[in-house]
Amino acid sequence: MILAKAASGVATRRFWVALHRYAGLYMALFISVAGITGAILAFDNEINQWLIPDTVRVPVRNAPSLDPYTLRERALAMDPRIRINFINLNMKPGEVPWFMADPKEDPKTGKPYELGYQALCLNPYTGEVTAKIKDYNSWPLSKERFIYMIFDLHAALLCGRVGTILLGIAALIWTVDCCVGLFLTFPRPAAKEGGCPMRWIGRWAPSWLVAWRGKTYRFQFSLHRALGLWLWPMLFVFAISSVSFNLPEVYNPVMKKLFGSIDPQAELPDHPKPKPDPGLEWRKAGEIGHRLCAEVAAREGIHLHAAEGTIYFMYNPVKGVFSYSEHGDRDVGFHLPAITVYFDGDTGALKAWESAAGKNVGITFTRIVTALHTRTIGGKPMQFSVCLCGVLIPVISFSGIYLWWRKRKTRLLLSQSQQPS
Repeated sequence: MILAKAASGVATRRFWVALHRYAGLYMALFISVAGITGAILAFDNEINQWLIPDTVRVPVRNAPSLDPYTLRERALAMDPRIRINFINLNMKPGEVPWFMADPKEDPKTGKPYELGYQALCLNPYTGEVTAKIKDYNSWPLSKERFIYMIFDLHAALLCGRVGTILLGIAALIWTVDCCVGLFLTFPRPAAKEGGCPMRWIGRWAPSWLVAWRGKTYRFQFSLHRALGLWLWPMLFVFAISSVSFNLPEVYNPVMKKLFGSIDPQAELPDHPKPKPDPGLEWRKAGEIGHRLCAEVAAREGIHLHAAEGTIYFMYNPVKGVFSYSEHGDRDVGFHLPAITVYFDGDTGALKAWESAAGKNVGITFTRIVTALHTRTIGGKPMQFSVCLCGVLIPVISFSGIYLWWRKRKTRLLLSQSQQPS
């Protein structure tokens, strides 16, 4: 009976080892590219400040900047062919506001205007255009396009939707393999331990160490295992958040099944036909958004941070709704604010609301892993941690490939030696 259980345990472990091995071989190239590009993107703002400073900052003046609504109006006045459906209401001194330009339809052709650019950068003090972002394509490569090229490589392998799906599949496998890899580091139970957890932990402890003076195979094995353990929390965060980014058609239904609503705006019905222009004027809509945030916060016990104010304010022409966000005690980093309300673009009636944390387990979990992945929480320590993890991911992958190659070589030599001469 004992022998049968032991044999069953060995067979089970061999299955998980094989799964881990071939999952790693499939993922190696994908996650290595994602890791290296992610390490660069951890400092995307700093790189853009160096390469294209005019699109990021202007010298701070001893004078108030124009308010975001006025800047939006200035941008619209410069080109009557555009709409602007997104503004940042929480600009820092000297920060250059970006206005994404959505082309209107040309009445002569019935097609969107060819603008020749995709975004306008304005001086926050004068309203003058400091730069036009021509497009977000990766090629031809230039200093203006460098970060976009890196991001496209990171998110889609420069292959559009096909690359996004391939990376999504790799992320899905990676999520499962994180759990399998962790399990394989655990020592097998020993009868003499008598159920003592400290003895088990004592036998697990060497898995966290690198055999620096060992032979090449032993060194690579210990490096692969130890890095996987030390980086495991972030590796799991990167894996599961990548599934949410690249395969939302898989991630969202699963999370909704487990935890209920995962994206309140997506669940709102589309407008009978796209409504490119809201009935409400933007300043009036902003007042309504602020009032609705205050009402929902008071009802739900959310404390808003008045000093930090709002951050994102946008209009969705497909849904015909505004979304308006404010900071509070349920923020998940600066870019995922405590409360967001969705209200009708014509009447101002509240349609839905969400909180970055506390309202729904699925949304809270998703927002946290998203913030960690994009290093928008944790400040400089998280920024450097994300960069370091990105650099070490290829090390883990290629040490795994080396282990597979050595074992395969050994098996081939063994099979050749057993063949009759």
